[in-house]
This record gives sequence, C-alpha cells and structure tokens, in this order.
Amino acid sequence: MRKLKWNLLLLAGMFVAVSCNNDDDNDDNMVAEVDRQFAMTAAEANLLGIRTGQLVQNNTKTQSVRDYNTTMTTYYNTATNDLATLAQRRNISLPTTLGTMNQRDYDRLASYQGMQFDTAYANWAVRSNQRSIDALRAHMSATNDTEFRDWINTRLSTLEQNQMAAQKLQQSFKTTTTPTTTTSN
Repeated sequence: MRKLKWNLLLLAGMFVAVSCNNDDDNDDNMVAEVDRQFAMTAAEANLLGIRTGQLVQNNTKTQSVRDYNTTMTTYYNTATNDLATLAQRRNISLPTTLGTMNQRDYDRLASYQGMQFDTAYANWAVRSNQRSIDALRAHMSATNDTEFRDWINTRLSTLEQNQMAAQKLQQSFKTTTTPTTTTSN
C-alpha cells in the first residue's frame, strides 16, 4: 500500500513537471489581455467599415462618396486580412458580428438614402476614423508586442490620410446643404 501511494505521488509529480514544461513552450503564444481586447475591437471596427462600405453601393447619390468608399474598402480589407493573420498567430478569436453600438451605427446609416445618406456617411466616417486613430495611438503606448506595433504603424499614416479625405468630404456636404447667410452692417 505504501509503495502504491509513493508511485501515485511520483506519477503526480511527473505530471506537474511535464505540464509546467509545456507552459514554458507556449509562452511565445501568450497574449497580453490588452492586445487581445485591442485585436477584437479593431476587428469589429474593420467589420463595421466593410459593412458600411457595402451600404454605399446602394444608398449613395454622389460620386465623391463612392470614390472615398473605394479607398476605405481597400483599407478595411487589408487591415482585416493582416489583423486576422496576426490574431491567428496569437491564437486570438476575432468577432464575426457587430456589437450593439456598432450595429446601431450601421442600422442608423442603413436607414438613409441619397443626400441624407451621403451626409450621414461623411459624418460617421470622420467620427469613426478619429476613434480608430485614437485607439491605434493609445494601443501603441500600451503594448509591448512588436507585431501589434508594426500592424499599427502600417495602418496609422494611411488612416490619417483617410481622415483628411473624410473631413474634406464632410465639409463638401456642409457647404452644399447649409444655406448661405449674409450679414449686413
């Protein structure tokens, strides 16, 4: 009986040693929670961008919105594919559906047609780009992962250029939809 207890104890010790050894081998695949949350948020933002871009095809009235959408569709598709590759290497499962707030944004935009859609889309694009730029910069400071830093660096300058184009688009709708007022002294 005493030999049996000793063998069981020895077997349990070997199991623990092997388990600890396997943990060491997986350290390269460990992901900080901040990186996991960032990847999930970025993936959902990209998904919203792709789905919103699909709305443009049916709801827009102007060529300038179509042109801007072409640029953004390229951006979102590239960002999504690159992030999916990084997430797969890091063993992060990315969302395939929109969360409540993003779904609300999508539904609101989907309810518009023509010039109303174009104006709402331009306003959304400016807000969305700014949120993304802020999130990228914040995560650049928060992460120690060089692959996430590289992913951010490749996105940031393009997204800043897209933001300038979105602001220009937004401004064009403000000047075409707001009546001109003159003041007399």
